[in-house]
Amino acid sequence: MNGIADGSCLRHLNYLLEFLAAWEKRPAYLTPMAYQWCSAISEAAGRLGPSEITISLPDTLQFLLRNQSRFRPQDLADWPWDAEEGFNEVGPSCNPVHLDSTPHHSHGNPQHLTPPIYAYLLSITLEIGFRHITPSHDQSPLHLDHTVHHKWVFETAFSSNDEVIVDAMHVWIVSDDIPSPGSCARYLAKRMEGDAPFSPTLRQVSIRTMGHIWYNELEVSGLDTVRWFNHLNIGVDDVVEEGEHWARVLVGVMRSPTGLQSLSSHYWRLLDKLVVSKHFLFLELHDMEVMRSLEEAEDWEKLGVWMVVMWSGMPISGSMEGIEEVTLKLLSRQPSAFPRFEDLCKALTCSSPDCQAHKDKLQQICDQVRAGQLPSESLLSL
Repeated sequence: MNGIADGSCLRHLNYLLEFLAAWEKRPAYLTPMAYQWCSAISEAAGRLGPSEITISLPDTLQFLLRNQSRFRPQDLADWPWDAEEGFNEVGPSCNPVHLDSTPHHSHGNPQHLTPPIYAYLLSITLEIGFRHITPSHDQSPLHLDHTVHHKWVFETAFSSNDEVIVDAMHVWIVSDDIPSPGSCARYLAKRMEGDAPFSPTLRQVSIRTMGHIWYNELEVSGLDTVRWFNHLNIGVDDVVEEGEHWARVLVGVMRSPTGLQSLSSHYWRLLDKLVVSKHFLFLELHDMEVMRSLEEAEDWEKLGVWMVVMWSGMPISGSMEGIEEVTLKLLSRQPSAFPRFEDLCKALTCSSPDCQAHKDKLQQICDQVRAGQLPSESLLSL
C-alpha cells in the first residue's frame, strides 16, 4: 500500500506484481489484498486530477495484453526507469517507502506518473487477485472492502480489453456484499455498444455473473441489465446444468416492468424449454399483472409461456379463477398451445392436498378442451 502511494518506488513494486502474477497457485487471501491495492491505485491516480485521467489503456498496453505478453517497463516510454538497473538495486537494504521508523535517504523523488502507468498497475493487480478464481457453490464468499475509489477501478477496467474486464467481473462473483461495487451492467454498457462481439471467456463469465447478481442488477439498473441479457443471447446449452435456477431468473426478470417490455422474445422461448415439471416457485401478486398485461396485448405466444409458469407455481389466494379463465381464453385463440398444458398435467407430481387440487383444476381444463367444450367468444369477452 505504501509502495503504491509513493511514486519513488513503483519500479520495485512492478517486480513484485510481476512475480505474483506469474505465481500459478496463488493463495486465496491474495484476492482481498489485491482488491485493496486496486483501491489504493485508484486513490493515487485521482491525485493527478480528473482532467488528467483517461479510462482507456494506451495502444501499447492494449497490444501487449491482447497478445498475453508480459509487460516490461521499457516497453512504454512513460515508465521513467531502467528495469535491469532498478532490479539490481532491490535488496535487504532497500527501503524506499520507509517501512520502518528510521529516517533515511529515499531512492529519488517521486516520478512523473501518468494514467497509463496506473492503468497498467490496475490491470496486473486485477489479474493477481481474480484471474485464476473458479468459484463453486460450496465455496464461502469473500469479504471485499469496497471504497469510493473503486468507481475509477471499474470505469478503467471495463474500458479495457476483454481479459481485464473478465478479471474485474469476478468481483461480483466472489463478493459477499454484491450491491456495493455498483452496477456491473452499467459498467459493461460501453462494451456492449461496441461492434466487437464478446470473447468466449467474457461471454461465459458474463453468464455466470448474471446468474449470480441478476436481482440486485435489476434493482440498481434495470434497463442496462435487460440489455445485458439481450446481448448475451443465452441458450439452453449455456444453462443446461442449472435449468431450474435459470427458470427462476427469467421469471424474476419478466416480473419487472423493464423485463416485461424489453426482454428479447428469445428468452420467452428459453423459459418455455426450462420450466420444470414441478412447482419451482411461489406465485406473486405481480404475476397476475403480467398475465393480464399479456392478455390485453393479445401476445398469445408469450402468454402461452407465462400460463405454463402460472400452472407450475403454487397459486396465491384468490388467483385460481383468473388463471383458469385466461388459460381457456388462450386455448380458444391458440389451440397449438394445448399440448404444453397436457404435458405439464402429466408431469406434475404432488405431495400435498393444495398441490393436488391445483393439478386437478388443470386436468379439468385439459379434459374440457379435449372434449371440444371451450367457451364461446361471447363468453370470453364478458
